[in-house]
Amino acid sequence: MRKLIAVIPIIFSAFAFAFASSEQPLSTQQIASLLSHKERPPQDQKRDPARLPDRVLAFSRITKNQHILDIFAGGGWYTELFSHAVGENGKVYAQNDEVIWRFAEKPINERTKDNRLSNVVRFDNMPIVDIDIPDASLDIVFTALNYHDLFFTEFTQDGKVNKVREEIVDYKAALARIKRAMKDEGTFVIIDHAAEPGSGYQAANVEHRIDPDIVKFQMREAGFELVEEAYFLRNPQDDLSTNVFEAAIRGKTDRFVYKFQKQ
Repeated sequence: MRKLIAVIPIIFSAFAFAFASSEQPLSTQQIASLLSHKERPPQDQKRDPARLPDRVLAFSRITKNQHILDIFAGGGWYTELFSHAVGENGKVYAQNDEVIWRFAEKPINERTKDNRLSNVVRFDNMPIVDIDIPDASLDIVFTALNYHDLFFTEFTQDGKVNKVREEIVDYKAALARIKRAMKDEGTFVIIDHAAEPGSGYQAANVEHRIDPDIVKFQMREAGFELVEEAYFLRNPQDDLSTNVFEAAIRGKTDRFVYKFQKQ
């Protein structure tokens, strides 16, 4: 039986966010203020019911002044939330490799133009192994709905196979680079669309999903321990063989939420 997490009511406070403690994770009220931030784009807010960022931020234990790496950040939907959450003395790194950059370039340029998010450092069109982050400096590493893209190599459109990579990303090297940049007490949060058990890497190409057991195995192999799991994005009614972009399931997929730490 799957564990259920109770709904926590959100109480809006216009001033609470400004007084976030540098030592304590953002409170429920502070997260509510963050999500209602006057500078947050309205189109971002429209995705909140599907993504439940209030619970994601609480699960991630975001704190003022932290340094966060957003892997495969895409257009920066979470990057923006992190930027406001950590404040001017914090830092957020937004990374997109050559595949994700094809889709991310225009929206993230728009999001960060005129130095709008001044504490964000972008790694554009750059493999994870090449990111320039000081060792033992990251409090949180985060990736939402994109871990499977490490294994995304091709897609079929109108009967034609289109290659996006010659081979899968060297995930062992990527995870080693990330681990080196993390503090010993840092956490690594992974959210992704669940694929059928045993579906292997092909699920990344066909359904844009990944078997959760692959993630847990690879993280354990890389020297990370699964310390917490959340169930608020799970959907037992989801057909795990369905492409996540299908209109009937988009925004309602069965998603796992894991938190890892260094072993």
